[in-house]
Amino acid sequence: MKKKNKPPHSIFLYLLLLLLFFLQLNEAQAQESVSPADFGRTWQGLPVIPELSEFAADVLLTGIRNGNNPAAFSKIGDCDTSTTWYLSDYDLDERYYTLGSYADQFNPVIHFFRGSFDRRSLAAKPGFSAASVLSSYWTDYSICEADEIPLTCEYRIHNPAFALISLGTNDGYNPPAFKENLRAIIELTLSQNRLPVLMTKADNVEGDFSINQDIADLAMEYDIPLWNFWAVIQDLPNHGLVEDGIHLTFYKNDFSDPRAFDYAWTYRNLTALQMLEKVMQRIFEIQSR
Repeated sequence: MKKKNKPPHSIFLYLLLLLLFFLQLNEAQAQESVSPADFGRTWQGLPVIPELSEFAADVLLTGIRNGNNPAAFSKIGDCDTSTTWYLSDYDLDERYYTLGSYADQFNPVIHFFRGSFDRRSLAAKPGFSAASVLSSYWTDYSICEADEIPLTCEYRIHNPAFALISLGTNDGYNPPAFKENLRAIIELTLSQNRLPVLMTKADNVEGDFSINQDIADLAMEYDIPLWNFWAVIQDLPNHGLVEDGIHLTFYKNDFSDPRAFDYAWTYRNLTALQMLEKVMQRIFEIQSR
């Protein structure tokens, strides 16, 4: 007696169930490791330290010719900017930091910008968002003038040629407002012929990396430097973040210790010095014109 062939629709149903199984498996695997690429982002492949454009050089040159201090920079940001762990040691002596093999590269940078590293910026405080920098609510009226906001007060008092701007973590809970507030910071900074240097943040509080995308988009729109800090710490344990997924892992400021390079704060200060070196070299170039 001949066996009956399986009905064609049974084979089709089996293949359909198999296909659904593999689709669900792929979706589960994708959710386990969310990356910027999953959201169609492109900024993550940008260099950590950019070249400065001719527009950026022109901003620096115009500002310096109009009295901005070429040897001064301001730090604009939140708790990771206002902390003494961020660059402050370089205004102290070498008991507080070790440059190791980077000494020849960074000693001229530290000498040139001395006085800005440990400065307590009026536009950098714990909890600051992009809106805070623009709000008179946070103005220190014991130092600032009646019509000033933290950003303009900091610029008037310190008179920097450029600013390192690190914002976005505290905007992660309200990302729609971030981009236009950062745009206002950029335009105000450029209006005084000071160069804004934007920095990507380490965390993904907003869940879709949109704030770093906004930072990168604005850097491209205004042709200003983007310091892509996010990119340099992605291979570190937990991407350089402590358990809260926000703050950076910490190690003493010692570039001669190989263990230091397992921690994000090492790269924060190292790449900051590299960024400052890049701007310093550009300043030397335009001053020699």
